[in-house]
Amino acid sequence: MPAIKIGANRMWLGRAAMINRDSDDSCAERVTATGRAWRNACSQLAISTALATCLLTVVTPASAQEQTSGAAAPTEDPSKAEVTVDEVIITGSRIARRDYQSSSPIVTVGEGTLSAAGQPTLDRAIGQMPQFAAAQGLAQVGDVQARTGFSGGQSYSDLRGLGSNRSLVLLDGRRLVASNPNGSIDLNTIPTSMIGNVEVITGGASAAYGSDAIAGVVNFKLRRKFDGVELSYRRGGTTEGDAATNQFSLVMGSDFADDRGSAILAYEYADRAAVKGSTRPFFQNIRLLARPPEGIIEVGQFGSQPTIAAVNAILAGYPNTTPISGTGQYNGAIGINTDGTMFTTLAGSNCVQNYRGLDQGLLGLGITNNCRQISVALGNYFSVQVPLEKHNAMASFDYRVTEDITAYALFNFMRSSARDSTSPGSSGPGKYFRVPLNSPFVTGNAALQQLLASRPIQTTTPLALTKLLAFAGPREQTFEYNVYQAVAGLRGQLPGTELNFDVYGSYGRTDYQNIQFNDVSKAAFQTIMDGTANYTGAAGSCIGFAYNPFGSSPISAGCRQYAVRNNHNSNTTEQTVFEASVNGPLFTLPAGALSFALGVGYRSNSFEYEPDAALARGDTPSFDSSVPTGGKQTVKEVFGELSIPVFKDWVLGESLTLDLGYRYAEYDGFGGVSAYKADVTYEPIGNLLIRGGFQRSIRAPSLGELFAPTITGSNAIGAPPTAGDPCDSRSVYRTGAAASQVQALCLAQGVPSAIYPTFVYTNDTVFGSSGGNPNLTPENADSFTIGAVYKPSFSHPLFSTLNMSIDYYKISITDAIGNLSLTTIIPRCFNSDGVSNPTYSKDNVFCQQFVRDTNSGAISFAREGALNIATYETDGIDAQVEWGFALEALGLPENWGSVRINTVVTHLLGFEVASLPGSPVLDYAGSIGNSSVSPQIAHPTWKANTSVGYANGPFTVTATWRYIGEMIHQDKVANPASSTPGVPAYNYFDLNAALRISGRYDLTAGFTNLTNEEPPFVSGQPLTTDSATYDIIGRTFFVGVKARF
Repeated sequence: MPAIKIGANRMWLGRAAMINRDSDDSCAERVTATGRAWRNACSQLAISTALATCLLTVVTPASAQEQTSGAAAPTEDPSKAEVTVDEVIITGSRIARRDYQSSSPIVTVGEGTLSAAGQPTLDRAIGQMPQFAAAQGLAQVGDVQARTGFSGGQSYSDLRGLGSNRSLVLLDGRRLVASNPNGSIDLNTIPTSMIGNVEVITGGASAAYGSDAIAGVVNFKLRRKFDGVELSYRRGGTTEGDAATNQFSLVMGSDFADDRGSAILAYEYADRAAVKGSTRPFFQNIRLLARPPEGIIEVGQFGSQPTIAAVNAILAGYPNTTPISGTGQYNGAIGINTDGTMFTTLAGSNCVQNYRGLDQGLLGLGITNNCRQISVALGNYFSVQVPLEKHNAMASFDYRVTEDITAYALFNFMRSSARDSTSPGSSGPGKYFRVPLNSPFVTGNAALQQLLASRPIQTTTPLALTKLLAFAGPREQTFEYNVYQAVAGLRGQLPGTELNFDVYGSYGRTDYQNIQFNDVSKAAFQTIMDGTANYTGAAGSCIGFAYNPFGSSPISAGCRQYAVRNNHNSNTTEQTVFEASVNGPLFTLPAGALSFALGVGYRSNSFEYEPDAALARGDTPSFDSSVPTGGKQTVKEVFGELSIPVFKDWVLGESLTLDLGYRYAEYDGFGGVSAYKADVTYEPIGNLLIRGGFQRSIRAPSLGELFAPTITGSNAIGAPPTAGDPCDSRSVYRTGAAASQVQALCLAQGVPSAIYPTFVYTNDTVFGSSGGNPNLTPENADSFTIGAVYKPSFSHPLFSTLNMSIDYYKISITDAIGNLSLTTIIPRCFNSDGVSNPTYSKDNVFCQQFVRDTNSGAISFAREGALNIATYETDGIDAQVEWGFALEALGLPENWGSVRINTVVTHLLGFEVASLPGSPVLDYAGSIGNSSVSPQIAHPTWKANTSVGYANGPFTVTATWRYIGEMIHQDKVANPASSTPGVPAYNYFDLNAALRISGRYDLTAGFTNLTNEEPPFVSGQPLTTDSATYDIIGRTFFVGVKARF
């Protein structure tokens, strides 16, 4: 197709140069345009370039409209080059166009940006853009909940904090196979060495691409026409001496068959080392678990509670103890030390008495500062950074069959493996180990016999033991993924017309293997408790009462082999796509050609999950149980677009274009849905572009939301005073204006009146279940955007490249699929929002989702699930100022180089959530802690990135300032009187540099988080911080080298 040649010295950082400046294929053919056509083309290109936000660093004058985060290799002066403008498909539209103008806010990130950021994974590189919710990446922290999941070690993108499954990720405009049943795309599947640039649009794009494009689209565009060999290596780590990262890549490309064909082959290897919580002071004392390795018998688990008098009589025989206060039955927990003596814990306001296990060397074990409980700080066990190793291979082929038809194929493969770790498992509610009263370890313990004899009601009920299973060792999981995707198709021009066509088929598959280490068979261990074990294996025998469950004596090798198990789980996800489309001009109007696009598509997605048999039968106290499941979803689609030039060079302005789009999709599960758009671009004068539009988008429920396995295990509820169990004596619910109603509801649910005054629920999780819902329907979203791009017409060289853009966006989602989590269910049962349960009835729908043990008062089982229940609405403003000039413009010598300054700011105006129909609308803008929309809990009002770069010949250096505004805690959103602290504003500073040698070799180096900022404390979170928004690793560095031949 024809191209337009434009003198680069008249084009400001031309949008045409979206092609990476390091690529060798930026110019293919050149023809000259003259007269008014030349002026119009230059004007449109100049204006539209401000659509790209140079986020983390600035570009040299030769760079394309790319958002750079660091020093990329210097290039030649653009005033001495010319740029080719071919017709291209811009992300967000199916119509090829030459002017590169987009009616949607669009950002382009170049390969140089990703490389200069020095980040080990793509999510952490693009996540530093203000439009994304997570600055540090989504998969950095270990799975401290030890749930059975599909995403360990994966990395995602999350536009606007609406969830990774509401942002559509494309590879060259085509869908990637989902990395898990939830529909999210693991960015690790894309080799960074093959990325030409990344285009990001904000707002709905379902009319162009179908389901999932609610928050926007992230389109990774591959390199084209590469000739030669490129080798690169990068090494990084922290200044603490850990968290090492390595990345090696090899890219080879060549033309063949007399330049009719081209091929690119790429291989990439990357790894990152683990960082343990025990190596970072911030994490050494977080997430306390009140389950010591000796085991405890909690309130209600004696059958009938012993008396305080009996407890004190035993304590009187031990040195340095204090009697338990009060009379009557003892409402605390009892444990047995390894030496057979008794200790007390969790006894209301009484301190721990006679605990003798602090010297056993167990990581994180201690007595809390208030002296009331023995706990293990789990932060010592999990990985602050999950170790990851991955291999990528990609092959891309193009072959021009005729002058008008090109055959193409793409094959992509990734193998990645991650290893996650957390604390040893434990027994407890829903998964107790029960010690019969005839056990020799009961009958032979004088303290236990004295306690049992004091019970007002004598029963033969076994003692239910809550115990950290330290003998099994820390739990670990490996996550291994093999991802395959192949695309083959034909594209070209219909003979005798100006119409372009593209027909392709795609097949993708993700194979997932998960191994869970150091679980304990509940059935096998119970036979040891019952004295019925009869096992002989290679490690030894385990017969009868072979292990004392009280105390922390080591278990025999035979019993460990008998009771400790590893679980093997697998999942397969598949996707098949067929699509055919045609686009081009229909006819010519006075203002230009009316263009169209028309296409049809078919897509099938399926998954099949097979858990270990032990998980399926619920024999896994250390990991959540689940059952086999699977599902399939197919959709047939038809779509079309029109681009209508309304006027050009008229009295009302330079031009006005209207873009319309419509897509109809027929799903096999819930019928037909529609998506549509209407966008406008208006140039009132040659250096001002005004754009805006409306889009209706949809998101079909993911396979995971529809068919996820029913999982039973521990579900987080947070911790008092603001979270956790409202019946807990430490909870703010107990002291608020409705304290009497709270008490009545607690008693009605089953908390014994005798223990209510001092009732403490010792954990931040409860036993329960969650799973998919096949009755879900699609989400609907309306997005509205309006903005302007302005390039002042200053002739002075100091201001000739000053550019500004501003865009407003608003995204409203109805019928949003929300997981009714326990952090929502339990507070709503206690009327946290003032309307959910105003009568404090135990029969309220929220209260019916969980039940209590009537002996201990603890929540013994709870249910979570996905429903079309929520509405979300977010709006904000993105603004950018970009300015570059040669120091010569200041009167300095010509050889002193140039400077570029770039600022990108996002101002969040609102983030409104109504988590249930009829529930109050709460605005979480400027707050942290709410996870009802996505795992990302931070919604700062202000985020900004400012970079200052200096370039001189082959050398560049860039300093970047990343700003995250202060936030109140989410508790203040629903309750302005809450005293829960928020987080202060954070400032991160990065520095990087690059040097090009002989035009073939690039040397790069840099630092991130130069001031080594620690993360802030966030109350109520399992990790007590937000590991995605804030840097929890510390200061990092990288060095790299790239060579081209």
